[in-house]
Amino acid sequence: MTQESTISNGGSASMWRLTKLICLGTVIVSVLSCIVMAAVRSNGLVRVTVTALDAQAEPRDHNIPLVKQKDALPDYRITVNTCDRNRIDLGAKPNESATGGLTWQMPDPISTSDIASVRLDDQDKILADAIAEVQLTGESVEVGNYRFEFKTERSMSVGIQSFFGTPIGIAISAAFTIAILLMLVTAFAGIAG
Repeated sequence: MTQESTISNGGSASMWRLTKLICLGTVIVSVLSCIVMAAVRSNGLVRVTVTALDAQAEPRDHNIPLVKQKDALPDYRITVNTCDRNRIDLGAKPNESATGGLTWQMPDPISTSDIASVRLDDQDKILADAIAEVQLTGESVEVGNYRFEFKTERSMSVGIQSFFGTPIGIAISAAFTIAILLMLVTAFAGIAG
C-alpha cells in the first residue's frame, strides 16, 4: 500500500513538473514571438504630405475670375483607413493649394501594417468628393495629379500595440495568461503539498 502511494505521488509530482515545463516553454515562446512580430510591425506612420503636381488640375469651388479666388481653392482632407475598417480623420486644410505641399500629422503613430489606404478628399459643406486613394507601397506614391509622401518612424510600442491587435497576438496573450496562471497554481500546490 505504501509503495503504491509512493508511486502515485511520484507520478503526480512528475506530471506537475511536466506541466511547469510546458507552461514555461509556452511563456518563453510567446515572449520571443511577441518581440519578433512587434519588431516586424514597428514601422509607424507619423506624417502625410500631399503635393499637387499641376495647379491648373486642382479642383476649385468656382472658376469666376477676380471673385474670391482664395475661397475658390480646394478644401483638402486626409483620411487614413485601417485594415479593421476604422477611419482616422486627420482634418481639413480649407482654401489652400497643395502645389507647395500640405502636411498632416498623425495624432498617434499607427503601424503601416495596419493601414489599408490613405484617402484625399475635397471637403465640401455637404459631401466630400474623393480625389485620390493610395496604399502605402513606399515613401512616395503618385496618383493622378498628386504625390503622397509618407514619413514613418520605427517604434517598438507601435509594433507591440499592432501585434496584439492581430488574431495571433490575441491567441498568444491568452496562452501567456493561461500559462502564468497554471504556473501559479502549480507553485501554490507545491507549497501546500
